[in-house]
Amino acid sequence: MRQVLLNLLSNAIKFTRAGGEVTLRAQLSMDDELMLQVIDTGIGMREEDLHRVLEPFVQVENELTRRYEGTGLGLSLSKQLIELHGGRIGIVSKPSFGTTVTVYLPASRLRRS
Repeated sequence: MRQVLLNLLSNAIKFTRAGGEVTLRAQLSMDDELMLQVIDTGIGMREEDLHRVLEPFVQVENELTRRYEGTGLGLSLSKQLIELHGGRIGIVSKPSFGTTVTVYLPASRLRRS
């Protein structure tokens, strides 16, 4: 899960301009589920691109993403790792306003690992 968190934070920092904000939140629910959120005030994504960014080898095209060459595997691998731990991931974003990535994980599984 360390790699997942590093990947989500790295993406948030990469696509947030200097002076913007990147926030990491964690909360344990009453039903023993850990919620992690990475919230940024970066470039954001269009709604129609949100489902695609979790697929392998996909990168959303815009002027800032072209500056960062990558494989397009980070979010896809993160999603797979999260699901292997019994969790799920969701993304909410708006162009020019930022992105919120929320991960839900069963805390009981994390305690055992």
